[in-house]
This record gives sequence, C-alpha cells and structure tokens, in this order.
Amino acid sequence: MKNNIQSFCKKKSVRVGAGALALILLAFFFMGGDTSEEVAATTDARTVTTLSVADYGAGALGTAVRAASGQAYLVRAESGGRVTKIHATGTVAAGAVVAELENSAQRAALTQAQGVYEAALAAAGGNVTGQATAKQDAVRTWNSATVGTAQVIYTSIDTYFTISRTTGSITGFRGLQAFGDAPKFNARRLALEETLKTWERDTATVTDTNVVSMLDTLDQDLAVIGTFIDDLAALVPQQQLSDSYTETQRSEDTARLSAARGTVTGIQRSVDAARTAIVNASGSNAAASNASVKQALGMVQSAQSAYDKTFVKTPVAGTVTAHSVKLGDIVNVGADIALITPSDTSATIATTFALPLTSVKYTPAGAYVFTIVDGKVARTQVETGLVTTSNISVSGLTGTEIIISDVRGLKEGDAVDSI
Repeated sequence: MKNNIQSFCKKKSVRVGAGALALILLAFFFMGGDTSEEVAATTDARTVTTLSVADYGAGALGTAVRAASGQAYLVRAESGGRVTKIHATGTVAAGAVVAELENSAQRAALTQAQGVYEAALAAAGGNVTGQATAKQDAVRTWNSATVGTAQVIYTSIDTYFTISRTTGSITGFRGLQAFGDAPKFNARRLALEETLKTWERDTATVTDTNVVSMLDTLDQDLAVIGTFIDDLAALVPQQQLSDSYTETQRSEDTARLSAARGTVTGIQRSVDAARTAIVNASGSNAAASNASVKQALGMVQSAQSAYDKTFVKTPVAGTVTAHSVKLGDIVNVGADIALITPSDTSATIATTFALPLTSVKYTPAGAYVFTIVDGKVARTQVETGLVTTSNISVSGLTGTEIIISDVRGLKEGDAVDSI
C-alpha cells in the first residue's frame, strides 16, 4: 500500500496539480481574508434599476389637482362608469360627495363579500365547540373500540390457544397446524395479553386532553391485531382434511377469522374517523379557518374600497363652482368631475405620484417604496390611492427620492447594486 502511494505521488501530473494548488493558496493568503468577504458580498448583491419619483407627475392621478389658475382644485374620479347623480354647487366640507357613479355591481360585490366574511367567521367560531365535541366523541370511540377488540380476541383468536385465565399464561397453539410456527404464534398472543392489560388500565385515564395520543397508539395496536388475524387465516387453506379436521371445520375457521378481521377493520375505521373529526375541528383546519377569515376580510375591504370610489368626494372644504360632467355621462378613471375653490387659500393636498405598480411593496404593516442607502435596501412608507392597469397613486413622498423600480423579491436590508 505504501509503495502504491509513493508511486502515485511521483507521477508528473500529480506534482503539477499540487504545485498549482499551492500557488492558489499562497495567492489567497497574500490577498487577505477581507477579499473573500468582498467577493461574497458582490455575489450576493442583486442588480436593480431605479427611477426618479419626480418624473412620475405630481398629482397626475390624485383625487384633486390644482387648476391652471392655481386658485382652485379639479376634483377627479377614482373609478370609471356612468354618472348617476350630481350634487348641487355651493359650499361643501372636506370629504363631501360632489357626484356619484353607477355602482350596482360594486354594491353587489360588497354584499357578497360581506356574506362570505360572515360565513368564514361562523365557521371559525364553531371550531372551539366542534373540537370539544369531537374529543368527547373520540373518548367514547376509544372505550368502545378497546372493548370490542378485546371481545374479538377472547371469542375468536383464543379459539386457537390454550390460555389460563387465572395466570394469563399461554400453554399452546392448538386446533390448526402451524407448520413449525406454533412458538411464534404463542409469543404473539402473549404480547396481545399485555396490550389488553394496558387498555384496561388506560380506561380510567383516557380524557379529552390525551385522547389524540391514545387514539394514535390504539391505531397501531389494531394494526398489529389485524395482521395477527390475517396470519391465522392464512393457515386455514393449508390444513389437510381428515377425520379430525373436516371440511366443515375448515369452513367454520374461515368464517370465524373472516368475521373477526371484518370487526377489527370496522373498529379501525371508527378510530380513524374519530381522529379525522378532531383534525377537522382543530389544528391545521383551525389555521385554515383563520386564513379563510383573513382572506374574506380582504375581499370585504377590497369590495368596500371599490364601492367607495364610485362616490366622487372633494378632499378640501370650499365652494363647488362648476361640474365638468352631466347626468348619464360615461367617465374614465381620473376624469375631471368638479371645480372647487377652497375656503382656505393656503389649503394643500398631499402631493401624489403615479408610480409603476412594481415599485410599491405591500406588507401587513403597510405599503412601502424602496430606496438604496449604503448599498442596501431601505424602505419608506407611503399611502396608496387610485390604481390603474399600470400605475398606482402614491402620497407621502417629496418627489426628490430615487426609488427601486421593481421591488418584487426584495426586503429591507438586502444588498443591491443599481444600474
């Protein structure tokens, strides 16, 4: 072995490879440890494109924008549709409705969403009661299953064993030829005796709090008993008919073991059903119910927002001096609806920007745009408004920001490079 290794090491290709490896290691040594970290950092950084918020039109799709005169505001529609009502001109408070659009579809969608939400709440609320009932039923199932299975063992399986009910000892497999496996059958029946004793002790302790684990163990025990019956039944067709073992006896054995197996299978199904009932009333199903509630609530909020946008409202208090539409007109999103002179000439409306949809990140905590600070993603919270097929109205920015144009897959703190 030693000679083989020496011969291998003397090969020219091996010596060349080792020399190259040594040079690489020396190069890394002189470059220093920081270099590897810099390489890793560069590899991990994602390349992103950016845009200037100022290029996306201040107030382009807001609910109101300054008129050309600079002394009034044009109130704009946040939804599209047919104008069904125009409110009279005159003095109005901030938030007053100046016109209404056809909203029967939005109203129906809101009603439907509310119904789904209420149904989801009812289903989630029934989880606790359903779980308690399912566990109580499971305790009863455990008791009946253990009693029923013990009966099968005593009346069917024990037909083939000599057992002392006083000592519980198994004195011999009988009635069927075991083809050399009688000791194994005796040992398996003896093991079942321990299972029966465990069941008897557990009867007094099985409760709502531990029934799930008890059913799991019982299911395993039933599988063992079912296999035992199958193995006994497999012996019957192999029995030689004689004066001491007749066709009638073989038919009786077949019917007995078949009935025993059927009973145990039925008990297994009842145990599985009890376990399923508990799962359906709690655990993952409860989580699914809670998720359904959140999803339904989101549908309600979305439908409510769509419905609310059919009411064209002024964001500032003042006097409505004119309307740009009449009854029956079909308007698009962002259309001018009314002209209002603010009662407070210094009143301002939050500047809005019509940003690309991909530039806004939605989270449970709110909506954000991402900037780059020292090579890492930083976030700025914004308020969102009107949404079109390609843009979303955003306020809360100054217009000086340079933001990431596509935030999908990014989170605060990620390393990025801009192009």
